[in-house]
Amino acid sequence: MTRTLLPWRLCAALLVSAWSVATPAAGLRPISADDIVDLRHLDDPQISADGRQVAYVLKTPRDNGKPPLSRLWLVDTAAGAASAHALTDAGSSAAGETSPRWSPDGAWIGFLSDRGKTQDPRPACALGDAAADADAPSMQVWRIARDGGAPQQLTAAAGAVSAFAWSADGKRLAWIATDPLSAERKARLQRKDDAQQVDHDVAFDRVWVRDLPDGAPRALTAPGLQVSQLAWSPDGTKLALRVADAPGFNGYWNRSRLLLVDAADGHLLRVVATDVGAQPPRWSPDGSQLLYAALSRGKMTSTLLAHRLADDRQVRLAPDWDGTLWHAQWRDDAHIVVEGQRGLRAEFLQVDAGSGKARTLAATHAAWAAFTLARDGRVAFLGETPTAPAEIWLLRDGRTHALTDSNPQVRQWALGTLRELSWRSSRDGRRIDGVLVLPPGWKADTPLPTLLQIHGGPAWAWWSGWLGSWHDWAQLLASHGYAVLLPNPRGSEGQGAAFTEAANNDWGGGDYQDVLDGLDAIVAQRIADPARVAIGGWSYGGYLAAWAATHDPQRRFRTAIVGAGVTDLYSMALTTDVHDFLPGYFGRDALAARAMLDERSPLRYAERVRMPVLILHGEQDQRVPLAQGQMLYQALKTNGTPVQMVTYPRSTHWPEERDLQRDLLQQVARWLDKELAVGATSAGSGDAEPAPAQ
Repeated sequence: MTRTLLPWRLCAALLVSAWSVATPAAGLRPISADDIVDLRHLDDPQISADGRQVAYVLKTPRDNGKPPLSRLWLVDTAAGAASAHALTDAGSSAAGETSPRWSPDGAWIGFLSDRGKTQDPRPACALGDAAADADAPSMQVWRIARDGGAPQQLTAAAGAVSAFAWSADGKRLAWIATDPLSAERKARLQRKDDAQQVDHDVAFDRVWVRDLPDGAPRALTAPGLQVSQLAWSPDGTKLALRVADAPGFNGYWNRSRLLLVDAADGHLLRVVATDVGAQPPRWSPDGSQLLYAALSRGKMTSTLLAHRLADDRQVRLAPDWDGTLWHAQWRDDAHIVVEGQRGLRAEFLQVDAGSGKARTLAATHAAWAAFTLARDGRVAFLGETPTAPAEIWLLRDGRTHALTDSNPQVRQWALGTLRELSWRSSRDGRRIDGVLVLPPGWKADTPLPTLLQIHGGPAWAWWSGWLGSWHDWAQLLASHGYAVLLPNPRGSEGQGAAFTEAANNDWGGGDYQDVLDGLDAIVAQRIADPARVAIGGWSYGGYLAAWAATHDPQRRFRTAIVGAGVTDLYSMALTTDVHDFLPGYFGRDALAARAMLDERSPLRYAERVRMPVLILHGEQDQRVPLAQGQMLYQALKTNGTPVQMVTYPRSTHWPEERDLQRDLLQQVARWLDKELAVGATSAGSGDAEPAPAQ
C-alpha cells in the first residue's frame, strides 16, 4: 500500500478555481500591515422577521491600546449597501454596542452597551438592587426604535450582562449577568488583602427575568450554576439553559449540559442532555422539539440533534453529509436550516427534522458560523470572498449576494490570486485540501519564496475566503511576492467527524506528513522554491511549526514562526484554562498520558533545531500559557540556535489591540524577508516600535 501511495506525494495538485487577476491592474498598490489592521469588521447579522432589514455590529479599530469601537448598523435588504447606516452614535461608550436582537413585534432592537448608567426616574427596585452601586459594570441591555432615536436602558444589573432574550409575546425579558463582588471581597480588594483560593470566590453568571415595562428583576438561577446560553419556549412557560458547574472556558466548551427550568420560579423541570456543545439551544416554533449539539466522546466534534421532548426521540441532522456542521435554525416545525463547511467552501442546507435528510440550499466561498432567518426563509449571514473581507450577505431562493460594502479600499490593493488545491496523503491516501495564495502577476514556472501557514485548532480549517488579518498572513505576504500554502491536514474540519478525529493520539504524525505532502506538490509544480520555504502558524499552528523545526532532517524549512504555540504538551495540559482539551485528543488525563505527551512535544527535541525560530506570544495567554513560548526560547538559546521572542503586553491568546496586531504582522514579514533572503519588502515596514522582546 505504501508503495502505491508514494507517487501521490509529487502529483500535481488539483486546481479547483482561481480568483483575482493574473496581473495587477494599474494603480493597485501592495498591502501594508496598517491596511490589514485598519479593516472594519462586521458581526452578528440579525434579520428582521419581515425580512426588510438586517441589524448588525460594525467595529472600527482604534489605536493607543483602545478596543475597537463597535456600533449598531442597519441595512435594507432591498436597497443594499447604499442604505447601510449607523443606528447608534458614539455616545459615551468605552467600547460600544454588541448583540442586536429584534423585539418580537419588530418595533425595537435590543442590544448590549456600556454607555453607563442613566438617571432613571423609576425606583431602584424596578431596575435591580445595584442600580445605585457606583462600582457596577456598565454593560447592560438597551433598546432603540427601529427608526432610530434615543436608546432606552432596560437593565441595571449589578454585574455585566452577557446575553438576553425577549419572551415570544414581548412581555418579559431574560438576561444573563455576572454576580457582583461581595461587600467583603470589595473591602479586601481595597486594602490589598486580596489573596484568593483557587476555584473559590468565583463569580457565576446567572439568569434574571423581569416583566416589561417596569417589573422588578428576579433571579431565576441560584449561585453555583454557570449559565452561558438561554432560550424561551414559544409559550413562555419554560427556559432552555446551557449550564456548567463552574465559570471559565473549560466548562463552556467541554462540560456543559442542557436544562429546562420553569420561567416563573426557575425550578428544574428536567435535564435534556449532558455534554452539549456551543450551538445555542433552539426551540421548534411549536415548542415540541429542541435543537442542540451533542459532543462526541472525546469532545473534539459534535453532532446536531433535533430532540423531541415528549418521547426523547433524537434525529441527527445530515448524518451523511461529508463536511462539518456549525450552526442551525428552525425554518418551521418540519425543517431546519444548517450552515457548515464542506471542503474549502461554506454551504447552507435544509434538513428534514423528522428524518435528518438534507439538501443543499446554496454554496458560498466562506460564511462565519452565525446566521438568522426571516419568516419567508431569507437568510442573513456573514460572508466573505477571496477578494473582500466579511460583509452582510443575503440568501434568497438559492442565490446569495452582499448587502454591505464596508471596506471599499480593498479594491485598491494588489491582492494575491487564490487557488483551491487537493492532494493525496502519502501515509494512507486521504484527500487533503488546501488554499494556495500566489502573488499578483506571478508567472508559471517561476519558483517563489513560500510560507506554509498552519491553522489553529487543530479542529478548525482554512477556507476559500478572505485571508488578511493579524492571524491570516496570506494576502499581506502574497502582495509582496510570497506564495502562501494553507493546508487543512487531518484533524481539520470540513471533511466530516472521522477526518477531524484522525489526529487523535497522533499530533505531529499524520498531520505533519499531510503538510509535507502539500509542500512536495507545489515544489513539483515549480511554485515553491525548495531552498526558500518557511513554516508558521498560531496556537496549534504554532505547535506544528515547532514540531517541524525539531523534525526536519531533510532541511525542507529555512525557518519557523511559532505563534502562541504549544511546545510541551504535559505542562500545557496542567496549566491551560481548558484542561479537558488535550485529554480529549490523547484519551487520558495528563498524568496517565505523560509518556505519550512527552513523545509528541517539540520541546523534547529542542537540541535538534538548526533553523532560526521566531516566537510570538501574548503575555496574558491562559489558553496556551506564555511559559510554552518561554521554554522553547530558553532551550534554543541554550543550544546556541538563532531565536527571537516577541511578547505582547495585555494580550491573551489573541492580541486585540490594533498597534500590537500591526507589530505582529511586521515581525512576521521582516523575519521572512531576512530568513528567506527576499530582501526588505514594505510588508514589514512601519513607524511603530516593536513590542517588548524577551
